[in-house]
Amino acid sequence: MKSPILTIALLCLFFLASCISRNKTSLERFNQDIYTPEYASGFKILGADNAASTLIQVSNPWQGAQDVKMSYFISRNGEQAPAGFNSPVIPAGARNIVCMSSSYIAMLDALGELKRIVGVSGINYVSNPYILAHKDSIKDMGAEMNYELLLGLKPDVVLLYGIGDAQTAVTDKLKELAIPYIYMGEYLEESPLGKAEWMVVLSELIDNREKGIEVFREIPKRYHALKALTDSISQHPTVMFNT
Repeated sequence: MKSPILTIALLCLFFLASCISRNKTSLERFNQDIYTPEYASGFKILGADNAASTLIQVSNPWQGAQDVKMSYFISRNGEQAPAGFNSPVIPAGARNIVCMSSSYIAMLDALGELKRIVGVSGINYVSNPYILAHKDSIKDMGAEMNYELLLGLKPDVVLLYGIGDAQTAVTDKLKELAIPYIYMGEYLEESPLGKAEWMVVLSELIDNREKGIEVFREIPKRYHALKALTDSISQHPTVMFNT
């Protein structure tokens, strides 16, 4: 006769296995367009039936990349990544974000979410007033990642600037430390509007996609209005800028 305790334990294990199975959706089912960019070409957001989680697909996120596809699972409601999914899993609603490029600071500023930033790269080159006013709490990760400092920040996600194979050591270390990351390829977009549209990716990470779409929709209107001011100008100067 089986012990009641053993029977209860077996039932609990069966229930747990059942829950895990229900919470997993196969990767192939993430084929529904949740957000298809109008101007950007480097990302798209996919969903699946009966799943609150989404998949962010990033294409060729660094200069010279060809046929490079990366996927990031944005987990919601305790849903687990599909079986065999070996890429980063990022819980939706990221609260602690490390920005390895100032572009991401500007995007989070547009979304009204600067308070989520806990670390930046090259803080002395950042002009954002909020960042400058919080230098004591927002840490400078340096040009090369300070992993000891990074661990202390307990980030929910690190926004990486893609520079090709040189980043492999960084991503390998982040995987070892179990710190989620995502490659942002906005700088490779051919239009300013394509670059700006990547803020929708950030809004997905912070679990406020609607806000990202709403904020972005106003940008093309302003951009085209400003662009129209130059329609009657025959001579167009060439401008190059850097740091």
